[in-house]
Formats: sequence, C-alpha cells, structure tokens
Amino acid sequence: MNTHLDKIGGLGSIIAATATATATAGPCCLPFLATIGGTIGLGVLSEYSNYLSFGVQAFAFFAVVGAFLSFQKHKNAFPLVLVIISFGSLIYVYNVALVAWLLYSALSLLAISAIWNTIAIKRCNQCKAPT
Repeated sequence: MNTHLDKIGGLGSIIAATATATATAGPCCLPFLATIGGTIGLGVLSEYSNYLSFGVQAFAFFAVVGAFLSFQKHKNAFPLVLVIISFGSLIYVYNVALVAWLLYSALSLLAISAIWNTIAIKRCNQCKAPT
C-alpha cells in the first residue's frame, strides 16, 4: 500500500482539483479542468466546493508521504523533489493566489513524479533480484 500512496495522492489531487474547478464556476478561471469535470459529472459536488480545495491539499500531502516512502526504497531524489515542489505550489495556489498555470503545472508534476517513482521502483527491484 505504501508504494501506491504517491499514485493515490497524485490521482486524488487531480480529481479533487477538477471537481473544485467544476463546482466553483471554473470556466472563468480554470477552463480545462472545468470542462473535464463537467463532462464526467463532477458538477454534482458543487455543494461541497468549499471543502474540495482541502481535499486537493490532503491528497497532495499523501503524494509527498508516498514519494518519501518510495525514495527510501530506490534512493532517487528527483521524484521526491518534484512532489515537494508540486505540493508547495498547490498550497500557494489554494491559499494565496489562484494562478491557473501554476495549478496545471503542479498537477502535471504530481503525475510525472508518480510515473517516475513507478519506473524507479521497478528498476530497483530488478537490480536486487537474485541471479
């Protein structure tokens, strides 16, 4: 489970951000996320729009914890650094200023780091396999 925490955190952050953009009249601020959220039916969560931004931050924190646990296995610091930068960016976006390009970048970095962690763990497992 702990090796999947970064993937769960990254995917959860993306879904929660999409739901937040859809629920809070996103077309004026975050058109890409609002379009996706409206298409898959996340508009029903509009009553909970005040809480969804906390969900994005919580899932991003799960991604940080998962990346740290993955780092302990494969010792590749780059995915961990990407997740930390992404987490800091998400905290800034949701608590200081809503900057669309920074939000999109942070969510993209979460996805990239989850893929990178998966590849790094598989490579690490191949190295430690008995010959």
